[in-house]
This record gives sequence, C-alpha cells and structure tokens, in this order.
Amino acid sequence: MKAIIIGFMGSGKTTVSRILAQKLGCRAFDLDEYIVENERRSVKQIFEEDGEDYFRKREHELLLEILKEDAVLATGGGTPLREDNRLAMKNAGVPVILLEASSKKTFERLQGDDTRPLAAGLDETSLENLKNQRRQAYEECADYAIKTDEMTPLEITEKISKLL
Repeated sequence: MKAIIIGFMGSGKTTVSRILAQKLGCRAFDLDEYIVENERRSVKQIFEEDGEDYFRKREHELLLEILKEDAVLATGGGTPLREDNRLAMKNAGVPVILLEASSKKTFERLQGDDTRPLAAGLDETSLENLKNQRRQAYEECADYAIKTDEMTPLEITEKISKLL
C-alpha cells in the first residue's frame, strides 16, 4: 500500500487516487468499485437486497484484502465509520489522507447521482448533517487533511505526493 484516501462521498477520492497511482506507478483501488466487482451488483442493489449491514461487512473483508496490495486505495465514504476499518487503515503503515470538500461543493457534485444510496434525496442541510456525523471518524484515522474546494485533482495529487 502506498496511500489511503478517505473522505465523504463526492470529495474526489476516486479521481485523485487514480492520478496518484499513475504517478507512483502502482494500481489504484476504489473500494466501492471493488465491492461491486466482487458482488457482481451495484452498491444500490446491495443496499436494497441485503441492507447496509451486509454491505459494511463485505466492505471490511475486501478492505483487508486490498491493504495487502502495492496500491493507492480510495475508500468508500462510510468505510472509516467502523472502528475495525479505522484500525486496519491506521495499521497499514502508509499515510491516510482525508479529502475535504465544503458541503456546498459536495451537494453540487452529488446532484443527480442516484448511485449513492445514502445520499439519494438528501437536501444540502441533510447532506451536511451526514458529513458532520462522520467527521470524527474521518479525523480519527487521517494523518493529513486537504481542503479540496479550490484545488484541481492534479493540484491535490501534487500536495499528496509531497506528503509521501
């Protein structure tokens, strides 16, 4: 593992992890995409058919699998909510980087995205409340935090590269 990127949905984790992995010459993993690959169904379908508890269990199992890889990992927005996930990431021996976007920017990015079951139908205030509920878990496992509103994915990647 080279780095772990965490943050709320819509913060840029997937985009940044792909650019960073390319720069470092390793593979990029998006945990949500990896779950979809392994389950052969969408996150939305998993939530609808088996519930969030099942999803979080699979997320943990696959997180442990990916942490053994030489890669850059973008977690799901909810991955740090479980204590065992936070401990696994902290014990991976690589920087855990929190990407933070403002609630306004997050709301803009998530408009019309129906692939995220926990964000579907939320207004800006509800989305901000969900972000605030997760803040402590994010901060608990992050080694570094980067505010992303005024930065491009390339600028964010450069900043992370300097931290590594």
